[in-house]
Amino acid sequence: MFRIASNFRTVFTLRPVPGAALFIAISLISGFAALSSGMAQNSNGFQRSYVDPFPKGDRYRILVVGDSLADGLWSGLYRSFEDETNLEVVRKSKVSTGLVRTDRYNWNEALPELLEGERKYQIAVVMFGANDAQNIRQDGEWYQPGSEGWRKVYSERVEQFLRTLREKNIATYWVGLPVMRTAQDNKDAEVMNDIFREKAFIYGTKFIETWAGFTDEAGRYSAYGPDMTGQQRRLRANDGVHFTMRGYLKLAHFVEKEIRRDLKLAKAERNIPLAGSEQEQARVMGRKISKGSGDSPENYGGHAISGEAIRPGASGEVENPMSGDQAVDDPEGPRMEESMVGGVALLRPAMSDSVLESEALGGQGGGGSAGQTVAAQLDNGLTALSSISAVSDLSMVSSKPRLPLAERPYYRVLVKGEQLKPKEGRADDFRWPMQ
Repeated sequence: MFRIASNFRTVFTLRPVPGAALFIAISLISGFAALSSGMAQNSNGFQRSYVDPFPKGDRYRILVVGDSLADGLWSGLYRSFEDETNLEVVRKSKVSTGLVRTDRYNWNEALPELLEGERKYQIAVVMFGANDAQNIRQDGEWYQPGSEGWRKVYSERVEQFLRTLREKNIATYWVGLPVMRTAQDNKDAEVMNDIFREKAFIYGTKFIETWAGFTDEAGRYSAYGPDMTGQQRRLRANDGVHFTMRGYLKLAHFVEKEIRRDLKLAKAERNIPLAGSEQEQARVMGRKISKGSGDSPENYGGHAISGEAIRPGASGEVENPMSGDQAVDDPEGPRMEESMVGGVALLRPAMSDSVLESEALGGQGGGGSAGQTVAAQLDNGLTALSSISAVSDLSMVSSKPRLPLAERPYYRVLVKGEQLKPKEGRADDFRWPMQ
């Protein structure tokens, strides 16, 4: 039993609860395990590109869906990518629709049908909100825009939309609403942007901020602004919601630069040479293995290997089907090793110590030029080959978790004009009376 006394001479008694110590211990262990798992994931270095690096026919299809804002966005994206022969921008947007009025058009019911067919989409660009600032109905109940019930129902529909796209492994870019002319439209747009931003984070979708791209120096709505040529032009339509053609080109630019960056990373991943035979690569990448391949493990290097010969030992080595007095470096009789990589059994010849040593020392004395290859022998017969070269900062930063753009301090201060709260007692803490 513990007794805790406060400054007001009130005594609180804490009685031990059976099993509480065990519960606390399990909670602490689980917390440390989760923390270690998260750190391990972040320390893996690089992550896979956001866009599929191996599209069918080496051609990407971009699906544009949404309301009238998405319809204009499509026109801007179409012009932005019209010179790209390996890109196709497909318009599936519908004016006078949204996620609220499902009686007019139900996007969550129509989306699965849009994604069916032989010609798959690898990228989706989504923009909603022009017609969604109205009462929403669910299970016979009506909810006003911005209310708790409205947020809940609208969030569920956004989640369902994103879930459908994720199930199809489509890289999705959700475009946020821009600043609006009226105060009420601004308020509604901020509510929807908060929902879009939150759900995009949960479902691993990229949320593209557009708010600050159409404001004046004071962060307020402005119908005019610099277009893609740098000239001051009219960018917004008369309703204060939609855009002119120049405005849609600028809106598309925010999406285009994100897509181009991810396509560049996907190309870099696609150009990385894979180690191993064609059959081994097919097994790792999940492709179909063609029958009769000369590179099969049973016929590796032109030598037939019986099933009895492939017997992993204590160290993962496979019995050499050739004579025992053949050297490891002998090309006529390589020593085979079998190991598990990502749940796939790989059979490959072991590298000799002389080769490993020469590869490891190859970068020394050569001036440390880019592209030096270093080899190291790991456990279970694995050989690690690494190329030392300059890496762009973008590749390194992309593997680390980052705050959304709208939550970063410099964005809040320099773009949105917010004043960050000072730390208590610091020189810039002017609160009076002093806390």
